Amino acid sequence: MRKIFFISVLMTLSSFLFAEVKLESGSLSVLNQAGEYAYVEIDWSKAQVVEFDRSNKVDKTHGTVDQYNKAQGADWIKDWPELKRFIVNCTAWEKYPGRKCFNKKNKDGVLITVPPVVWKEYAKTKDDDLKSHCIWVDPAKAKYKFVLTVTQVDMGSGTASAFGMGKNTGGAIICGKLKLIDIKTGKQLAVLTVDHCKGIGNYSQRSRLVDVVVGEILGNVAELIK
Repeated sequence: MRKIFFISVLMTLSSFLFAEVKLESGSLSVLNQAGEYAYVEIDWSKAQVVEFDRSNKVDKTHGTVDQYNKAQGADWIKDWPELKRFIVNCTAWEKYPGRKCFNKKNKDGVLITVPPVVWKEYAKTKDDDLKSHCIWVDPAKAKYKFVLTVTQVDMGSGTASAFGMGKNTGGAIICGKLKLIDIKTGKQLAVLTVDHCKGIGNYSQRSRLVDVVVGEILGNVAELIK
């Protein structure tokens, strides 16, 4: 029994060893510039919702995000636009509790502020919760932007998170490309591969998606800056 348990743990750990963000081309050196800002946009339009097995192979496919939400019910369809906005809002957190944080790690360089979609929402609603814990600088002043194109997303599992043994059990997983772009010139400065990045498990889907984007993907980008 112990041997079986040990093997299962190794299999689980091995699935995370290759799950990371890699610099494919270009350079992140511009992110060392103090006093400059960037923001994050996420393109979910090409994303396929899947379920990965322990070896990171697709076990089930649920179609596009819209098809997935439709299958889940009306509330999921209604909540998705706000969830997308909330995720990019959290990319500007000044300190992400208990996890890797881009703005904390790169505090002497380029900082991530809220994107235009969140800035416009605040102008419309004056909801101060949007400003909580965030770098709040007009994104019109940003010099750079990150564009994350999600190709595959495993939404994770609240049930698995609640009863799993490890902190990543039930966490959301994202695959795709992350591009760093100079906003003024439109020049692509760097391309990064997002390969099965997995966040911490949580009963809330919202928390799972925030963690994989903020705590894993952007947290790993900060560690690549030289």
